[in-house]
Amino acid sequence: MAVYDKGDQVRVTATFTSNGVAADPTDNANDVTVTWRKPSGGTDATPTATKSTTGIYYVDLTLSEAGMHHVKFQGDEGVIASDIVQLEVAHSVFD
Repeated sequence: MAVYDKGDQVRVTATFTSNGVAADPTDNANDVTVTWRKPSGGTDATPTATKSTTGIYYVDLTLSEAGMHHVKFQGDEGVIASDIVQLEVAHSVFD
């Protein structure tokens, strides 16, 4: 797992598949729910997923806290699936 610095902007991506083939969970990107849990335990305003291509969705996040961040993508229709991505932000002597 990569380790990031506080203030880094990262693109977090999720791929939805059906029978091994990339598939959209829905015809509407709003039906892909993204939840971002910060190290402090708080949940930031739910970022909106952007569709890159069939089955691939992403969010761009600015990591403002040191520690472990968890990002969950959830397909709410069609392909019902979820994926959790962990991002570690290093503690710094400048914090």
